[in-house]
Amino acid sequence: MTGISYKKRRRIKESWGDRSFSIVLYILLTLLALVTLYPFWNVFVLAVNDPLDTLRGGVYFWPRKFTWNNLLQILQMPSLSRAFVNSVLRTAIGSTVSVICITMFSYVLTYRKFVFRKLLSRMAVISMYVSGGLIPYFFVIRDLGLINHFLVYIIPFMLNAYYVLFTRTFIEQIPEELRESAQIDGANELVVYIRVILPLSLPIIATLVLFTAVDQWNSWFDTYIYTKATDLTTLQYELVKVLSKSTSSIKSYRDLQSQLNAGGAVTSTPQSIRMAITVITTLPILCVYPFVQRYFITGLTLGGVKG
Repeated sequence: MTGISYKKRRRIKESWGDRSFSIVLYILLTLLALVTLYPFWNVFVLAVNDPLDTLRGGVYFWPRKFTWNNLLQILQMPSLSRAFVNSVLRTAIGSTVSVICITMFSYVLTYRKFVFRKLLSRMAVISMYVSGGLIPYFFVIRDLGLINHFLVYIIPFMLNAYYVLFTRTFIEQIPEELRESAQIDGANELVVYIRVILPLSLPIIATLVLFTAVDQWNSWFDTYIYTKATDLTTLQYELVKVLSKSTSSIKSYRDLQSQLNAGGAVTSTPQSIRMAITVITTLPILCVYPFVQRYFITGLTLGGVKG
């Protein structure tokens, strides 16, 4: 047996049942991957297919009449450039501030000598289930002077109770001896946080970056409630307005036929606009995910298990 390669020994040891199980497992995983990816692909196909041709149905795996008009119609909006800049700024700044505040607060909750550690932990848990409602929350935002201010996108997102507890669980798994040895060498709590905790918390930080970035990028309701200035509009809010306007103007296929019979030109439908908007809003986040994917699974697993 010493002269037989590893692959041959493995082939000999595997029984027919083991090989059959592996084949079935690979087939099921492949089908699961296809089922998961197909809705995204179908949205893209409908976004680049001719709107009137899409109404006929039967467009599933490949565009029947390829066109970029659906996406270009959205991208040519005059207010879209400013909204895109605001969305990028609130996502970048908001995610950075949120990750710093969440990790610092979580680190404090792991410090056993801190007197109010249990009290703050209980308050964080209570805030996850108890809320004052929209009207009191609006009054708080107004009294803080955040109405029509860019900071309304940053300050309310600084802390998230679920992310705090999630991160605290991860930091608690870091050996206490590392913190104590740094303190013996003369490091204060800030130095320990920056030079010990943060480098060892890259998986959970990557997870927080992804979660907070998605929250910031997809948020539009705060723009609708707290801002009236056009220079503070965001990409999601502008696209929501376009979708609402298109849905109210053309509601059915019969409306389209009436518009065509009257000599009008139909360049889009609610469905085509909806698919184009989905592609435009989803693509930036999909581009960010590969850079944090290597840490994402580790942070999500270790942060969700109590050590």
